[in-house]
Amino acid sequence: MTARDVPLSALASVPAWVQDERDVDHWLCETRQIDLSESHLRITAQKLTQARQTLQARAAAIHQFVRRLTFEAHPESTGVCASEILRQGSGDCHTKGLLFVALCRAAGLPARLLFLRVRTGFLQGVLQDAPPEMPHAVGQVYLDGEWRSTDGYVVDPVLFARAKQHLYEEAIDSGWGIVDAARAYWDGEKDCLHQFRTEDIVMSYGVFHDPIHFYASGRAGGQGWLGAIRYAVGARLVNRRVAEIRAGMGE
Repeated sequence: MTARDVPLSALASVPAWVQDERDVDHWLCETRQIDLSESHLRITAQKLTQARQTLQARAAAIHQFVRRLTFEAHPESTGVCASEILRQGSGDCHTKGLLFVALCRAAGLPARLLFLRVRTGFLQGVLQDAPPEMPHAVGQVYLDGEWRSTDGYVVDPVLFARAKQHLYEEAIDSGWGIVDAARAYWDGEKDCLHQFRTEDIVMSYGVFHDPIHFYASGRAGGQGWLGAIRYAVGARLVNRRVAEIRAGMGE
């Protein structure tokens, strides 16, 4: 499905096993990766949201918490649960997205992941010889009767500031992990996209609970062991380069 210039709300195709998209309670359940019964996860969600008076403010507080966690590319996202990501204190679009969804659900906010295939202009300056396209996870939370989409929690504040500086100095519209229109904060009022623009969307895979559900669906296509090795090598290269960017090296 070509997705240029289409609002993200129109791309969230619902899997056949969901009877009715309006049944938002479906997106509050626990899964193998969304381990809502884990006490640290529940307590964290409660602490982040208990003083917030509106649903938007609660979602924004969770978003900002996840955003402050260090960006780190994980070579494999289906073998971890949300509480592990919380303990590790780092993640990427898949794993930080998993934690964002889990914390929202723990706070009583329906949430899910929208998986898209996007062009990778945002990787300029971070990964040489990046693939032209890749799967990307976007968090969605149900607020005011509609799904709000964000990946603004992926790039942490230090890396975000460095990226903004590079984009300004190079006078380009994407690279170092973000696009130039990325804004630092999200208030829960509308979509917040940091790593792509709608014209960068190649296709939508639809909405899922977590990375396990996405990859088990087969919609991303099987990459085999060679693809897995290449991804693991790429993750290490990204993390090395990100460390250099944080330290102001190689600029």
